[in-house]
Amino acid sequence: MAQAPTGEGANGATADVETTRIVRSPAQDEPVTSEDWAKADFYGFIDIHQRLRQPSETVMDNGLRLLTAPDFPPFNYRNKSGAPVGYHVELARAFCEQLNIACTMKVVPFDAIPDLLESDQADAALAGLVRHPELQGKVSFSNVFLKRPGRFLHLKDTSLRADKQALQGKPVAVIGGSAHEAFLRAYFGETNRVPVNDLRAARDLLEEGKVVAIFGDAFQLLPIAAQRNGLFSFVGEPYYDDHFFGDGMAFAYKAGRGDMGNLLNFGLQKLAQSGRLAELYARHFAFDVYATY
Repeated sequence: MAQAPTGEGANGATADVETTRIVRSPAQDEPVTSEDWAKADFYGFIDIHQRLRQPSETVMDNGLRLLTAPDFPPFNYRNKSGAPVGYHVELARAFCEQLNIACTMKVVPFDAIPDLLESDQADAALAGLVRHPELQGKVSFSNVFLKRPGRFLHLKDTSLRADKQALQGKPVAVIGGSAHEAFLRAYFGETNRVPVNDLRAARDLLEEGKVVAIFGDAFQLLPIAAQRNGLFSFVGEPYYDDHFFGDGMAFAYKAGRGDMGNLLNFGLQKLAQSGRLAELYARHFAFDVYATY
């Protein structure tokens, strides 16, 4: 999902489509607020003091036609009954409630999203699309609402310092050929990198004591950290690097639509100010990926 789509498959987008309506409530006069969460110590990425224009009534009345994809857990995927679920689905619902606008969300193949946005068949997407040269002039992005840091995961009952000196010569599992392996090579050059094909193989190596840690995307490591046996936990601090890990999660929309960009940024700011972004994050993810452990 970190790779930019080629746009191929757009013609078949309707073959895997499900639309969920997020209905506007005429009785809802005030935005939904979460005062306790608004005061919480949440590592937010939205500038709540940025001065943004009030979206026009026309844009608000038109509502939003949103897209997501079926296979990017924990952000957007299908549950056992086939319904779209995940953080992005919850965020879309909260966003539309906060602004009190009518929305629909359609599940489409990931590769089809840029073409659907460019051809005005949808207004915005929440699916993990990232900035890439192939999308320049075609797709723009809202302000970032979540970063995706790199993190080390270790066995909870072992002592490990996750710094360059302590990891010198130590075996660390990482997906071979990934941005995370490149990051280790650049900043933890003395670490003994152990390339694996997937995180399941990395988890097995860690559980067997063949590596001292796994390094990878914090959100992709979350399911391992949250396993019921409680064997694993994050260690050290999160690592942010736009070059290797991208600049973060954002709404994607058609390039040149300044009115849409303003609406999306305005709604995200309102969600952050009300505390709903913090509430969504805390409710949806088992552990704080931004905390130092």
